[in-house]
Amino acid sequence: MPTVPHVSPRTSLVVALVAAAVVLLGTTVAFAQESGPGGKFRSGQEVVIPAGETVDGNLYVWGGTVRVEGTVTGDLVVAGGQVEVSGEVANDLLATGGSLDVSGRVDGDARMVGGQVTVSGTVGQDLVLGAGQATVTSSGQIGQDLLFGAGEMTLDGRVAGNVLGSTPSYTVNGTIGGTENVTIAEKDEQTEPTVVSRLVDGLQRWIGLLAVAALALWLLPRLLRGAADNVRRRPLPSLGLGALGVLALVVLVVGVVIAAALLGVILGLLGLGDVVGLVVFGALTLLVVAGFAFFAVATFLAPAAVGLALAALVLGDEPRSRRWWGLVLGLLAVVALTALPVVGGWLGFVVLLLGLGAVMRHVWSRRGNPPGPAVGEPAAG
Repeated sequence: MPTVPHVSPRTSLVVALVAAAVVLLGTTVAFAQESGPGGKFRSGQEVVIPAGETVDGNLYVWGGTVRVEGTVTGDLVVAGGQVEVSGEVANDLLATGGSLDVSGRVDGDARMVGGQVTVSGTVGQDLVLGAGQATVTSSGQIGQDLLFGAGEMTLDGRVAGNVLGSTPSYTVNGTIGGTENVTIAEKDEQTEPTVVSRLVDGLQRWIGLLAVAALALWLLPRLLRGAADNVRRRPLPSLGLGALGVLALVVLVVGVVIAAALLGVILGLLGLGDVVGLVVFGALTLLVVAGFAFFAVATFLAPAAVGLALAALVLGDEPRSRRWWGLVLGLLAVVALTALPVVGGWLGFVVLLLGLGAVMRHVWSRRGNPPGPAVGEPAAG
């Protein structure tokens, strides 16, 4: 009987983002059908490898619609909005897109990520799936193992080896030659949190925020105090700048992904395949650094800046000796406000934008300026 452990939604989110990003690239890089050196690289709004055509070696294809009706003697790497493989692939298949349909034959492994995946042909070795909806029809034949993570999985065909996967919806009408280990991810029932649970969650969040914010106030007092001053004295400009910061992050992520993909394609066409890995590593490094910086500011510095600003409204421009109490009380107020039913989520979003914009405004104002005394601290006589 299938086991039922808890499944983190992070895995499903990663699969969905990978599929969406590759589909975006597949449809964006959609020119009139073109071929690279030796016919190994092909792209276009609609790319067709007709029946009767044989591609020697590996084939790399991306486009809006891709149909492989002929024969590929090596590996097939394909990305597109709609992908159909009705021909034969002598080695492995690596495919991603919105809709994937394999009705032909893959002699090696098949690894596919997509919104909707259908396998009605033959896979000689392993079949690895990541999909919103996946189906192995009654004519589908898997020579070795089936591994999957899907929102919905239907297995009507034959798997000669083992089946291992995770899905909320699993239907089996086919045959399995080996073992079956499928995790059924049941949705947690939504229950109204109790007053005690709200208090415990709020206390835990307050302690976590306070620990990191106190460290920031010790190591970066000018940054945190300057951001708090921006929140208190210039709230509307800070709020607008925070919204622009979130938008800029989204644009950065999309731009880096598209630029890295286009540069990788160009380098591949020029025969500089060894440099493609360096480009991908550089793009991933940039995204990781940008994501970590945004996470740190949005999760810790933004609430701390807003908390210090709220404390200053009550306590006034407190001297340096009382700024720690301002941080404690201000963060307590932020946690309490963002934990309110109904409006707490909206208030939390406002805190994020306000604090993020205040930090960005302070950093920008300090560019090219010599460091001076922190807000609320006396200048050196």
